[in-house]
Amino acid sequence: MKPRTVLLILSLLILVLFASSAQAASAEDSSPWNQWKLLWRVINTVALIALLGYFLKKPLVSFLSERKAQIARDLEEAKEQLDRAERIIEEYKEKIAGMEKELEGMRTELKKSADAETEKVVANADRMALTMVEAAKVAAEQELRKAKIALKNEAVEMAVQLAESLIREKINDADRKRIAEDYLVKVGGMK
Repeated sequence: MKPRTVLLILSLLILVLFASSAQAASAEDSSPWNQWKLLWRVINTVALIALLGYFLKKPLVSFLSERKAQIARDLEEAKEQLDRAERIIEEYKEKIAGMEKELEGMRTELKKSADAETEKVVANADRMALTMVEAAKVAAEQELRKAKIALKNEAVEMAVQLAESLIREKINDADRKRIAEDYLVKVGGMK
């Protein structure tokens, strides 16, 4: 509403109120003096309202227009803040969606990496197992060779001991003499 319309409505309302009180007063006391008093009060009130309207119109209009402008600015600012908040919410929603995608990608990469590491570990374990089996085979073969050599040496030793004991039992002094002579003949023929 315009300030002028508000003042006019306010003036009419006050006039009606005074007129109704004047009627009530005239019904009680019908002297002309009371009617003039009432009329004078109404005129004074209307004049006061007119003067107040005249002098307060510009400040009141100015205040109301400033207040209206302030409210409009506040509403505009609130709209901007709401828009900003909605944009921020959308950005965060996008970031969260992006983070979910990124997390899914990281999970996939971690799973691939874990699978690759598992394959490497299994391959290393297989290689180590093969190496250990080969090393065990080599060690077993070496031990077998050592055992064979030790067995041969022992067999040779036993054969030598057995041959020596047989030779001692069966060879007498005459046989010993003949062997020594044969040996000397062979050694002498080599010269």
